[in-house]
Amino acid sequence: MKRTLVFAALLVTAACAPKRGDEYQKNVAEAQRAYHAGRFADAAKSFDEAAKTAKVPRDAVYMRYEAALARARAGDVAGAARELRALAAEKPPNPYSASAAFKAAELAIASDENAGYAELARVPVDFPDDGFAQVAVVRLARWDDAHGGPARALARLDELRPLVKGKNVEQTVAFERAKRLAVLGRTQEARDAYLDVAARWPYPFGSYLDDSLYAASEMEEKLGHDKEAIALLERLLSYREVSSFMGSYERPKYIPAILRVAKLYEEKLHDRPKAREALHRLYKEFTTSTLRDDALWREAELWKKDGDTSTMCDRLSTLASDFPDSRYVPCAMERCPGIKRPSKSKAPATCHGYLTRETEPHDEQSPNPTVDTVRPDDPK
Repeated sequence: MKRTLVFAALLVTAACAPKRGDEYQKNVAEAQRAYHAGRFADAAKSFDEAAKTAKVPRDAVYMRYEAALARARAGDVAGAARELRALAAEKPPNPYSASAAFKAAELAIASDENAGYAELARVPVDFPDDGFAQVAVVRLARWDDAHGGPARALARLDELRPLVKGKNVEQTVAFERAKRLAVLGRTQEARDAYLDVAARWPYPFGSYLDDSLYAASEMEEKLGHDKEAIALLERLLSYREVSSFMGSYERPKYIPAILRVAKLYEEKLHDRPKAREALHRLYKEFTTSTLRDDALWREAELWKKDGDTSTMCDRLSTLASDFPDSRYVPCAMERCPGIKRPSKSKAPATCHGYLTRETEPHDEQSPNPTVDTVRPDDPK
């Protein structure tokens, strides 16, 4: 029965497949061979022929787009730009209008940055629901950072906001704007802007939800609102899901978030029990993290500070058992002589002195993501 259903599905799929024609297929094959051989001018001609012989309108547009790119590789940048702009200007827009506009702007940037970025600025306005609009906004903001600073980027983003209201790209504009407010030291405004992004584009559809909540917590910390910062980090962590099948739902900000929760409790609120609790959550719940042994070691250090050597040794025993190759194993044995070195352990033979100094788990990402993400030389 299953085989019959699969075969029937294949027949339906084959029946629905567009009839592209032998001549079109031949021209595409010739174009691809020429392109991969580095004969870009020949490839452009074959792509042009494929566009003329295409039976599916979308195929014809795509072949024109590919011909333009090949022409640019061949050195005919002016001709390529003309064709890309023609594709971008078609009404109604075709499936490649946004990418054509973006590529035309990139070609212009290579010869005249000011003119090219002015052309790029039209992409989010003309194609606000396309993914290239989001890339354009980020590129423009970074360009402004490098040629006038974050204040110039903020001015552009403020001008752009009403033009893209209600469109997909609006959340990118809002997030980039919040980042510039933070860099300019307008901390309270930045916090409110980040929270606005989180509120307007919530889980699970908001592209910047985690980053916005994490950055908003940084702003709260700068404002001296440590409990509020922790609440935002816990809100971020509350969206974590458990995968029922293969794979993981872990997201980049989870581990930095729980580490900051522990750090804020320990250093700002002087609440070691809560700090230990957060560190133990990292070990127990985030089973794919590479910092689980670091978290156990740090938790044990906090138990030691409170004079509870029994619980300290219990945590270090767990560390040695669960992570026999960890660099902390010889240190755990040194702290608690009852702990035996696991068999076949690849851990160092001796405890390195730097590990027994005041330590804490290292973040799995940049230590200051809010600032780092607006460096103008940061590659996209």
